[in-house]
Amino acid sequence: MFVSHPEYQSPMPPALDDPGTLHWRMVELSLHAPWFLLSVEFVDPTERDRSITRTLCIARDHDLADVLRPLDPERVKGIVCMMPAWQSPTGQWWSREIREVWILSSHSGQHIVLADNAGQEFDCGLIPEHVGDVEKQLLIRVKPKPAPGDSNRRAGGAASRRTKSS
Repeated sequence: MFVSHPEYQSPMPPALDDPGTLHWRMVELSLHAPWFLLSVEFVDPTERDRSITRTLCIARDHDLADVLRPLDPERVKGIVCMMPAWQSPTGQWWSREIREVWILSSHSGQHIVLADNAGQEFDCGLIPEHVGDVEKQLLIRVKPKPAPGDSNRRAGGAASRRTKSS
């Protein structure tokens, strides 16, 4: 799903490079299907009070579920589903911030259901025709986080609308 070419590779200074990794200036999407950005806090094992947030690009909903299963939910900082143009009312790529990831299972298979911040549930592809009872299991609920400086932005916006009286 994500494709790159040698000319897109980006050189990194040795001090910033991790052995065995490659860095890319750009990648291409080979399939116009939903994909995900997953931001996860990684804690330094030698110094528990130090951490870094890394963001992963994940191609499919089942891959997202596989990555989420072993994670501590407190470490998940955010999930965004990038929706292709053909699923958009504007005809352009758009994003949906994900609040919950559910796994629905029956004898005929499993599929992933997502809930966005508005609570609207949706899925990203072909779902099995469930036969018999369907079990719905919550995989993760991302706690909403206030936007940094949210109250300052509102105050600044109000101040910028003030005018001098003559």
